Amino acid sequence: MGSFSTEELIVRWEDQRQIKNLMGKYANCVILNREAEIFGAFWSKEKDDVYLGFNDGCYRGREVIASYYEAESERTAVVGKILQKKFPEQLGNLSDEELYGVGPFKVRPLACPVIEIAEDGESAKGLWHCQGAYNEVETAGPVSYWTWGYFAVDFVKEGDDWKIWHLLYVNDVDSICGQSWGKPVTPYPDLPEFAELGEFKYPGYTEEKTIREYYSPTRKLTVTPRIPEPYGTFGDTFSYAL
Repeated sequence: MGSFSTEELIVRWEDQRQIKNLMGKYANCVILNREAEIFGAFWSKEKDDVYLGFNDGCYRGREVIASYYEAESERTAVVGKILQKKFPEQLGNLSDEELYGVGPFKVRPLACPVIEIAEDGESAKGLWHCQGAYNEVETAGPVSYWTWGYFAVDFVKEGDDWKIWHLLYVNDVDSICGQSWGKPVTPYPDLPEFAELGEFKYPGYTEEKTIREYYSPTRKLTVTPRIPEPYGTFGDTFSYAL
């Protein structure tokens, strides 16, 4: 890798600051149940080969990724309506706008960042560890989970802004609170008042496959997603779009 002038180093420092802020805003949108805003605000507007991956599959392409975030938002609205029926004294007088976001609470704190800006300044890579927790309303009612995993992201510079190009969010642990995260999760029994949620469907994965196996005492040693390394152009490095 070449050396950089003082001016170039300042630009690269600013690029890292922008990328950290982008991912911080992403995490806060998740906390606030504002998934409907994520694709338009943070994802590439120029790349067609955008990618969103999870433990058990991935989405490839703009339309299906946008549909995933829209589905997250639609589900949040459905949950609010179900809880309004169940708790009319507390929630019965709320408008749809006031009701939206009641129930789910998803915390994705990002830590231990490793960020590399390409030498040409056109792309970047970032890896974060995420020890989070969330409360999801399911067919069994509200259920709390804890999670340990990673956000691994390729970014692209578009004009003056950094945008998400490929995003991989995979967990080692995704376990119901109060249960051993070293054993398979035991679901709670369904409740009739939440049965509507069993009919809700997310868009099908473009590819359904195991990208990362969850932790178990018998899982073979599984390293982190590949840590970003200094690189010249994106063609010189690996992609998180597995």
